[in-house]
Amino acid sequence: MSYILSVGTALPEHEVSQAEAAEFSLRHFNGRLARHSQLMSIFPNTRIEKRHFVRPLPWFAVEQHSLKERNDIYIASAEALSIEAARIALERANVSPEQVDFVVFVSTTGMATPSIDARLIAKLGMRPTTKRTPVWGLGCAGGVAGLARAAEFVRAFPDKIALLVAVETCSITFQFGDFSKKNFVATSLFADGAAAAVMSGEQWAVGRSPTANGSLPTAHLAFLGSHSMLFPNSEHVMGWDVVDTGLSVIFAPEIPARIARDMQPVVAGFLGEHGVTPLELDHYVLHPGGARVLEAYQEAFGLQNGELKHAVAVLRDCGNMSSPTVLFVLERVLHGGHVQNVRPGELVLMGALGPGFSSELALLRGADAYP
Repeated sequence: MSYILSVGTALPEHEVSQAEAAEFSLRHFNGRLARHSQLMSIFPNTRIEKRHFVRPLPWFAVEQHSLKERNDIYIASAEALSIEAARIALERANVSPEQVDFVVFVSTTGMATPSIDARLIAKLGMRPTTKRTPVWGLGCAGGVAGLARAAEFVRAFPDKIALLVAVETCSITFQFGDFSKKNFVATSLFADGAAAAVMSGEQWAVGRSPTANGSLPTAHLAFLGSHSMLFPNSEHVMGWDVVDTGLSVIFAPEIPARIARDMQPVVAGFLGEHGVTPLELDHYVLHPGGARVLEAYQEAFGLQNGELKHAVAVLRDCGNMSSPTVLFVLERVLHGGHVQNVRPGELVLMGALGPGFSSELALLRGADAYP
């Protein structure tokens, strides 16, 4: 068995309201995109109130930003946000950096060699022998996939600790000279942020000294299993094109319809492998890719009683940050001020969709202590 001990998140300093983003879009796309004035209704319909960017809004009004400039911004921002999120997660888990045995680093919106996880290990003071795996290219699905890889490590080595870090700077992929509808839609949705999660094997707490308040570290959620699905002939649905000025979004309008049509049998099959039916699920931790994506989840799973309230809140306050976003939802479930958000024994479905078109799922169970 493997356990999720904590989640920590971090946002960049530049907060932009959805009204400010809409005003920017109105100026930028006006006269350059067909039916632009009618399309402006997208902004209030996203259910987003604010987002956070690694650069202030005037930066996006400048025409020339090279791939190198954007990538330099990515490296500096990803490093700072990753360190902040990791520190919060480690503190919440009562785990020191020296105790981390394995780091999974997930990102898609920039490149770095050595990868950001190497910088994270050095600057947080982890052991130089810490194992690490950087994962690139999973987009929005990366948060769930990264959690699964960390869970597999501590299941194989049950006396170890793993740290997952997911970070994205989606905002700087905005292409000034691209007046397509997909680039327009991206300006209404995407944002920046980082999240980290600490996981342990079931033997890790054995023999540990009590924390300052006299208690042993708490295992909030048991990780029961994961599932990956790559839908055939779907490479055109979601992803990035690499252009001279950075990454250009691939964003097909069929995404919500695919969720409503395809996800129910995928989820049912996954749950069936664990002897669980959809009716037995108590909580949903789903990536809020957008308002229409949340509506598609509701249709696919027959949800109508506020099961997606945490996802709705993250979308409202942060927008779509790609891979870390689902971990922001998980943070609200674990650390949202309600101790009994997930009671022992309750089942949680965690899920996100990514490039490919692909899905990543995880089944969790509430746990109040180690076995």
